[in-house]
Amino acid sequence: MDIGVLYGGTSAEVEVSRKSGKAIADGLRKMSNSVTELEWTEQRAIADIEVLKKFDVIFIGYHGGAGEDGHIQAVLELAKIPFTGSGSVSSALGMNKILSKIIFDRAAIPNAKWCVLEKSDSKNARYEYLNYLKTYKLDFPVVIKPANQGSTVGITIAKSEEDFFAGVKTAFEFGKFALVERYIPGREVTVAILGDEPMPVVEIIPEGGFYDYEHKYTSGKSKYVCPAKISDSVAKKLQDAAIQAYKALGCRHYARADFRLSPDNEIFCLEVNTLPGMTDLSLVPMAAREYGIEFPELVHRIADMAKTNKGG
Repeated sequence: MDIGVLYGGTSAEVEVSRKSGKAIADGLRKMSNSVTELEWTEQRAIADIEVLKKFDVIFIGYHGGAGEDGHIQAVLELAKIPFTGSGSVSSALGMNKILSKIIFDRAAIPNAKWCVLEKSDSKNARYEYLNYLKTYKLDFPVVIKPANQGSTVGITIAKSEEDFFAGVKTAFEFGKFALVERYIPGREVTVAILGDEPMPVVEIIPEGGFYDYEHKYTSGKSKYVCPAKISDSVAKKLQDAAIQAYKALGCRHYARADFRLSPDNEIFCLEVNTLPGMTDLSLVPMAAREYGIEFPELVHRIADMAKTNKGG
C-alpha cells in the first residue's frame, strides 16, 4: 500500500502525535508498505487535500484538536479518501466528553455520576457552581475535565472547595464547558479494540496515584500490567462494556476504552479514545502484543481495514 501518515498538528498533544506518527511510519515500512510522513498542521491537510488523494490510505496520527474531533475526518470523507480510525461523527462524539456521557447513559453503559458547568461571568458564579454539585448530589472528591480535551489535559481531582474552584478555572481555559464527575476510587484499566475484537485488559499504575499527561508519556512514571490481574469474569465485563461503548459511538478500525474499577469490582466507563497513542509507551500496542499481534502487523492491519472498508 502507498500510505500517507499525517501527524503533528496544533493541539496540546502535538508531541505525542509526532511520536505516534514516527512509530506508525516505521511499523508500516517494516510490512513493506510505501510510506510518506506528513508532519502537517490540520489546516495544511485541509488546504492540500489534493496531495492526499494520491495515497491509497491516510493513516491519521493526530491527537486532540481538529485532528481528532472530526474536522479532518469530515474533509477526508468529502474527498472520498480512505483513512484510518473512526469517521467524522464518531470522532466528534468521542472527543466531546459531554456528548459521550449522554450516549453512555442512554445505552446503559456504566459511568460515574456527572454534571456540566458552563463558564459564567456572574458575580455569583462560585455559588452557582457549588449549587450544581448539590443538585446532582456530587460530593467531594470530584473530577473536573475540559469538555473537549484528550490525554487528561486540564484535568483536576478536587478534594475541597478550593481545589474545585481551581480545577474549574483550569477547565475553562480550554473552552466554555467543564464536565464534573464523581471520583471513583480504585484502579485505572483500559481495553483496546481492533476491528470488533477487544484486546486483553491493561491495568495502569501511575506513580503517585494519578494518571495525568506526564504519567502517560514519561517513561518510568507509570507501571502497566497486561493482562491485568483481575478475574476472568471482571475482564469479560470490561471487554463487553468496551465493545458496547465503541459501538454506541459508532467507532471503527481501532480505539481504546478507559475505565475505573472500584474496590468492589464495579466498572465505570470514562471515555472512548478514537485516536489512541501509538508510541512505544502506548497501551493499544501493548495489548495487541499480548494478543499476539506485533506493532508492524497492528498498524498494517489498521491501514488495510481503511483501504478495504472493513473493521467496524
